Amino acid sequence: MVASIVKQLLMLVGKMCVIVVVAYLITRTTYFEEILEKKFTLKNRAILIFIFGLVSIFGTYAGIELFGAVVHIRDLGPMVAGLVGGPVIGLGAGLIGGVHRYSIGGFTCVPCSLVAVLAGLFGGIIYLARKGKFIGVPGAVVFAALMESFHMALLLLLAHPYEEAVILVQNISIPMIVSNSLGMLFFALIISNRLKERKDIEY
Repeated sequence: MVASIVKQLLMLVGKMCVIVVVAYLITRTTYFEEILEKKFTLKNRAILIFIFGLVSIFGTYAGIELFGAVVHIRDLGPMVAGLVGGPVIGLGAGLIGGVHRYSIGGFTCVPCSLVAVLAGLFGGIIYLARKGKFIGVPGAVVFAALMESFHMALLLLLAHPYEEAVILVQNISIPMIVSNSLGMLFFALIISNRLKERKDIEY
């Protein structure tokens, strides 16, 4: 069982490489630079909402089957969007990922769709609480772990039949928390490195 989980997680990490490349490219765009400088416009918000929304959708399709369930990284896009762009961008990306997940259906569609939206919103709230300052690598990883733990709790609360929800959570909770935390680690390192580069240029 442990060997199977490790194997599946390694497969997911391989798929995360795509997201790592996307994350690097995003941080090099003019639109991302404007967001870091807090120069918000309708255009740069719309573009980042769209990009991180697509990352969320990719996270759904990049999921792997484990014990009859799908371990995914859908919430990553909205979480990062909220942490770096605030509640508007986070919520927008979350809505894209959430509506897409809801369209797929299944007995977990309501809690899973809702979590995608809340991931962006909660990330945005952290952004506001820190007055636009990035939470840093450790903080971002902890946020991702807590968000996925909340995801599991919401599955138990809203998914029916309850017995199936319990089995599902028992099987996917650790892989979900680990994979999303790892994905956030990659994102946060790239963002922190970009912030450091900008600071070095200023000096």
